[in-house]
Amino acid sequence: MQTRKTMPGLGICDCRSGLRSRFGGVRLPILSARRMADENLKSKIANSIFILVLFGLGSSTSLALDLMGPPASGVKQGQFHIGADFSFSQMDLELKDGLWVEYLDGVFSDAGGATSFTLKDFEADRLYANLGYGIADNWDVFVRLGGADAQFGDSIWQDHESFDSGTEIAIGGGIKATFYEEGNLKLGALIQASWVQFDGQLKAPHWTAADSVEIDITQIQIAVGATCRLTDQLSIYGGPFLHLVDGDLDDEYSEIDEGTGGLLTSHYSWSVQEDSILGAYVGAQVDLTENCSVNIECQLTSAAEAIAVGLLWRF
Repeated sequence: MQTRKTMPGLGICDCRSGLRSRFGGVRLPILSARRMADENLKSKIANSIFILVLFGLGSSTSLALDLMGPPASGVKQGQFHIGADFSFSQMDLELKDGLWVEYLDGVFSDAGGATSFTLKDFEADRLYANLGYGIADNWDVFVRLGGADAQFGDSIWQDHESFDSGTEIAIGGGIKATFYEEGNLKLGALIQASWVQFDGQLKAPHWTAADSVEIDITQIQIAVGATCRLTDQLSIYGGPFLHLVDGDLDDEYSEIDEGTGGLLTSHYSWSVQEDSILGAYVGAQVDLTENCSVNIECQLTSAAEAIAVGLLWRF
């Protein structure tokens, strides 16, 4: 295999000699693997606590972008709903707290801190089947199960590479609540979360072997807003929302070490966050029958955008 790596997000360099600055061949300070692992563990614990607190707050009042639908309960107590959701999203992801480790013929060789950068235009398609239940007239809960795939290109090594995950299992769920209802107007909120792990290969036309890439993403969406019925069949809805992303990206590749002729395996890992968390969304719901409706909506933040559609049947 050829030596063909670049510093993440920058120009070509030989990673065997350590990470280099964007202004020349200055070696960046190398942090010990143990210290970096401890810092990553602390960061993950803090992020997990933060997400759990947010989920708890959302549950008491109400993982790429998923369909949200009207920010209010859509079923009565004891009523079920089933449906299907599809979304296409594109976002920029911040890769931080990076660590790289090298092994020569399976024996530890070197380690250090990897450069933080933005992974541009991460695209994901998601298709879910969902099941929900009205726990009260103004509250409903739902779960989702489906598949997702992801793509991105030329962001990690800037070496004309591209990533395609294939279809992976995605799971999710959430809660919706109505706080106020008068005439044709509803005010409410929702919180939903999802998780997916993308596994695939990062390839470039001139590489003799592909990287093995794994992306683990949990996301939470928290929205408040209004739903207004315009006609007997048509409602519009929308409002502001928070989009929280937490996860990890791992990239591993092997090449022949020019100095020893041995097999040099490099493993890079980063924590993943979205570049922006505040956004807005707007959508429309059309009632096809008394118990069946279809939704279409657009979601936007400064770093992400999504188009989503859904079909819902209440019984």
